[in-house]
Amino acid sequence: MRRSSFALIALAWPSWAQAHSFGEPYRLPMPYWMYIYGAMAALALSFVVMGFFLSRADAESPSPHYAFGHSLIARGLRRLRWPLGLLSLAAMLLAIVTGLWGSIDPYRNFNMTYFWIVFALGTMYASSLAGNAYAALSPWRTLSDLIQGLRPDWLTGRRRYPAERWAYWPAVALYMVFISLELLGRTRPFSLSWILIGYTLINLFAIWLFGARAWFRYGEFFAVMFRLVALMAPIAYDRDQSGARRLRLRWPISGLLQQRIEHLSLLVFILFMLSSTAYDGLRETSLWFNLFWKDPFGWLTSLLGQPPIYAYVALRPWYVVYECLWLIASPFIYLGLFWVFLWLGRMLTRTPLTVAELALRFGYSLLPIVLVYHATHYYTLLLNQGVKIRALVSDPFGWGWNLFGTAITGRVPIIPDMGVVWNTQVWLILIGHVASVYLAHAEALRSFPNRAQATLSQIPMLLLMVLFTGIGLWILAQPLQG
Repeated sequence: MRRSSFALIALAWPSWAQAHSFGEPYRLPMPYWMYIYGAMAALALSFVVMGFFLSRADAESPSPHYAFGHSLIARGLRRLRWPLGLLSLAAMLLAIVTGLWGSIDPYRNFNMTYFWIVFALGTMYASSLAGNAYAALSPWRTLSDLIQGLRPDWLTGRRRYPAERWAYWPAVALYMVFISLELLGRTRPFSLSWILIGYTLINLFAIWLFGARAWFRYGEFFAVMFRLVALMAPIAYDRDQSGARRLRLRWPISGLLQQRIEHLSLLVFILFMLSSTAYDGLRETSLWFNLFWKDPFGWLTSLLGQPPIYAYVALRPWYVVYECLWLIASPFIYLGLFWVFLWLGRMLTRTPLTVAELALRFGYSLLPIVLVYHATHYYTLLLNQGVKIRALVSDPFGWGWNLFGTAITGRVPIIPDMGVVWNTQVWLILIGHVASVYLAHAEALRSFPNRAQATLSQIPMLLLMVLFTGIGLWILAQPLQG
């Protein structure tokens, strides 16, 4: 018996994880062990197939693509940049204003649904399909461009960004604060508006200090996150030899081939994308709740003189600190696991490459897992709560308006069948892990001198993928606290 991934979002406690459970128990059509063994068998089979058929020449050859340079499509996209950027900025400003002066009911206020679901979730999934359009349409980039019109030197910065020392650590820190607030902060419309104001001021100050180019590359964590996800998209944006912008069509995930992570901080960022999603699912399970409050080992009981559940009110703030510490530690736990399995591969192959170098070379192979974990946990929120943005744009303050005639009809959610959701989750996790096995094997063929060493090095990586698959399916199959 399990509770799977979706119900109406409990925006009064605005954690996405609170919303990925069914309101009723759902019986799996097959025993859980059949799912996990089947997924493991599929991963092993994909490993064998790639070992036989994927060659070094395949791994080193550039991926095919089709470029649109001066085409009608490319010109149309360039002309849409400013209108869409201004629309993105207007929506974020509306989210701030409605949070400050609108209804305190999270369901009736535009800002909660827009920011947490449409912006944060929707832009991630859009980036995985349509590429890194966020780089041009970011509300904070649009705002800084507008300020530049008044202050031409605004985007150049006052100091050189210390990329060698800081790298992506500011983005990691801001991302951790964001997820901590999202999971543990109990934000409401009013507090969310002040969070957005604070984040806007941080961005504007950092742009003034370091310049837009450096900050949006290293520090603005949404820009970093969506840029990483966009590497898997079948659409890319770049410049041709003349410097003109162009659009390219390519195979999905091919943007990750022949790529190397430039700094450990970016690897930690990727691992936090993975670990925070897994932790979000784990912390909602009965197992996690009981581990602290029922104190199965008796440590807290002996310290308090009574079971901790009887001191819930007094211990609740400490429990939040406890959860926050585990959240912050989670990417480093995953980094340790990743490091150990890479070390095992290094010992098997006796390669002169260091574990640190291998981690940077193979780190991008984790991104498909990151995306499918995120999708399996949260995509139903777009269906049951995200679609309600149709109603909220007609009544953004929750004052009873009906500006576009959708204030009532736009509140109808899309509620898919529970069995469809579970099977979709299983397939997404499996496909993502197979894609990661492919990327890791292609990188191994480029990193090791022959096919035998490349295949041998990937046996520990296959075990890691199997472990991640099992953890992901196990978390999805756990009963939630309640």
